[in-house]
Amino acid sequence: MPNRLGQRLAKHLAQRLSRDPSGGIERTEQCELKGFPGSIRVLDNEEALTEANQQRLGTTFWSDGSRLDTGRAGAGVALQAVPGGPWEHVEVPMGHGHEAFDAELMGVATALEWALERQPLGPIWVLLDAQNAIDRLKSARPGPGQALVLRAHRAVEKLAMRGQPVTIQWVPGHSGVVGNEQADQAAKRAASKQTAPGFEHLSLADGRVYKMPRGWNLDPVAGKAPKRLASRYYQLKTGHAPIGTYLHRIGQRESPECQACKEPHETVRHVLFGCRGRRTGRRALYRALEKAGVPLPTAAEESPEARLFAEPIVTQGLLQFMAEANLFNDNERTAREAESSDAWGWDTLEEGGPGVTLEDE
Repeated sequence: MPNRLGQRLAKHLAQRLSRDPSGGIERTEQCELKGFPGSIRVLDNEEALTEANQQRLGTTFWSDGSRLDTGRAGAGVALQAVPGGPWEHVEVPMGHGHEAFDAELMGVATALEWALERQPLGPIWVLLDAQNAIDRLKSARPGPGQALVLRAHRAVEKLAMRGQPVTIQWVPGHSGVVGNEQADQAAKRAASKQTAPGFEHLSLADGRVYKMPRGWNLDPVAGKAPKRLASRYYQLKTGHAPIGTYLHRIGQRESPECQACKEPHETVRHVLFGCRGRRTGRRALYRALEKAGVPLPTAAEESPEARLFAEPIVTQGLLQFMAEANLFNDNERTAREAESSDAWGWDTLEEGGPGVTLEDE
């Protein structure tokens, strides 16, 4: 059964992707969940513009990412080593299979590694106009962009060991700030160039198809579940599920609010552990955890959902939770709208003639 499901997924990817995915999928890894080892500053628009146009002690790198209409992405970094001097640039072509989000993170990681290579004096500043990338830098949790976040964190730690503190700061985009415009132009040039070595994998941030990170085997327990239930399992595992935060991000819902209990942000963690409207399913999940000898989640634990989805012995309990919590029938219209944007949905798991992929309901 799992092998047939793998064959169906491979066929689906081949039909959907515009490039050869043989280079693999963006990797994720379990690691110590630490915060950003430097400083992060996101000011209000007016103050951010004022500071962006001021001279700072140390060296300032400007980074940006771009994804063209052709689907090609690239990152750019700009540096003016001496006030009034010439601009220097680093351009990183990334090709297809990446989002602007990936390119923004690549720009930050490249800027920090360029700082290590150049060995300038004083504090290091990286200014960029993507708040979603800045927010992602706050944690090295598994998920889209993790590899680039880890690269950035490691570079910051090395710079700190040299006595050079790092600050990541937001700058409003397309506001006439010269450094930001220089980085923007460099990123667009990079996106139009031939792909650089090392970008043959697919990004987890590409929401058009489901992408399974290496190290995630198709779970045989989920593979025997009803199609819709298994679909929800993998959607929650990746975070691309018809829940408030994801639907809000892709423009399918005006608010990230939980429809079941009206909490302001419906995340995977909230669905599993906090939603008052899903207590029945949660009791079933906790009974399954106790039976399997798996520690129950605690409020102090940073990512209990990642831990549970990484435990094969918990799969049956998670599936039972999803069934009893009605996760694959509630708000079905909204769910299908989400799946039209993120194709790891029911259609992906449909049978394709001989060779059943998942058992019928």
